[in-house]
Formats: sequence, C-alpha cells, structure tokens
Amino acid sequence: MSPAVERRVVANGVSLWATTQGDGPPVVLCHGGPGLYDYLEPVASMIDDLVTVHRYDQRGCGRSDDSGPCDIAAFLGDLDALRVHWGHEAWTVIGHSWGATLALLYAIQHPQRVRRLVYMSGTGVDPAWHADYRRNREARLSPAERSRLRELERRRATASGAELDRINEERAAVLDASEYYDPARFDELPRYDRFPVNYQLNSALNAEVNRIEEAGRLPEQISRISMPVLVLDGEADPRPRWAREQVARLIPGSRHVTIEQAGHDPWVERPEATAAAIRDFLNDTA
Repeated sequence: MSPAVERRVVANGVSLWATTQGDGPPVVLCHGGPGLYDYLEPVASMIDDLVTVHRYDQRGCGRSDDSGPCDIAAFLGDLDALRVHWGHEAWTVIGHSWGATLALLYAIQHPQRVRRLVYMSGTGVDPAWHADYRRNREARLSPAERSRLRELERRRATASGAELDRINEERAAVLDASEYYDPARFDELPRYDRFPVNYQLNSALNAEVNRIEEAGRLPEQISRISMPVLVLDGEADPRPRWAREQVARLIPGSRHVTIEQAGHDPWVERPEATAAAIRDFLNDTA
C-alpha cells in the first residue's frame, strides 16, 4: 500500500491540512472534538487496502487555518468542498464522536453524495443524553477526582480567555481515563495528544449542536436517510448507548454493532474487532 500523501487543500475559502492513503472507492474520516484534530490514522490503516481514505483537520483545528465563520454550515461546506476537490461524485463518510454528528448532518443535507455512513461513538439526537453522560462519567472517577471536577466546573462557569483554557485542559486530564473500558490501563494505551485544543470553537459548535437537538427535528430528518448506515460504539462509552440505539432504530435498515471491552475510542482497546466491523460493512454488497 502506498504511503499517505499530505497536502494543503484550499476548500470553501479556508486552507485545510489533509492526507490521502489507499486505493479503491473513496472514504473520508471526520475526527471528533469539536476543536480537536485528525487522530484517525489507525482507522484509516485498517481499511486502506479496500478503499482510498481521506483525512483532514477541520477548520480551526490542528494544522488547518483558523478562519471564520466557525459554525456547522461552514464545516459542512468544508466537507463537501473537499469532496469536489478530490473529484468524487459520492463517498463513504465515517465520523467519530463530534465527527459522527457532522457526518450525520452531512448525510441529511447531501444524501445523494453519501454512499455509506459510519456513525461511530456518536451522542445521538436527543438532548437528554447529556445528563446520563455526566452521571456515567462521574461514576468512574475517584472521590478526589469527582471533587476536583466539580470545583473546575464551578470555576469554568465564570472563566474566560486563557483562564478558561487552563481549566478546560485540567478538566480533560481528570476525565480522559473515564472514556475507556479499563481506566486503570489508561497510561498504557496509545495517545494522540499532538496539538492544542481549540476550546473557543468547541464551545461555539457544541452550543449550536445543542440548539439543533433541542429543536427536535433531527429524529424525523434522519428517518429519511436511505443509504446503508453502520452505528458503531464501545460498550463502555460513557455517552449513553440508548442514544445510539435510537439513531439505529430511526434509520431504516441500519445496523448497530457494539464492541465489547471498549470505550469511546473502540479501535484503541479492541482494534481487531473494530476493524472487522468496519470492513464487513464496507464489503457488504447487499
């Protein structure tokens, strides 16, 4: 397999870092966050003998330019502009976490441009997921960690600027291990900490996603999705499984695969099982 080729791509008026590897039908991977950067190379390497895989840092993230506007419409425009740049009439879209939300919204907006959709470790379409997520996450913390988290949340409510960034970084450090099936193994697991997190973008896009969820139109919109859909998650993801089950139920003919002994990033803890689930879906000609 040829090595990944990195390049800058000007799409939708912004310069984005992107990379391509493999050979075959086109696939694009959408990383999570929002405000993170591409960390999905391990997933790309699981499938690049079957498909051509494109990855990119979303605007304002990692190696891409921090250009406005930073709203969902711009992020959807960037994704479709990349499709045009790479010359694909349609492609498979795989999104993880926030990227799963982005992929789902893209499939709603451009159904004719999505051949298949993989919705991995998403948060669903019902805003009630937030409360269950907080409970599940805190249940995995020690009493000291729980106390520190609550103090950080109290300070976070009134902080801004550099102080808010510092609070968010410490908060992430407290919570990171709770994302995995076995938090005790956290220090042994592969990490993808490479670039600063864009917390301002994170806050703005999360608020916009919350408004979309609260508007209540997503269930009806996703019920009209007709392309093949794989809903994929880990059994120990603190984001509630019922939220992804709801997505799978609403989309006609979709399949829901849960990876045992894995958390929010199932390819980290169970790479073989994750690869098998995605490859089976991509190979399914039914």
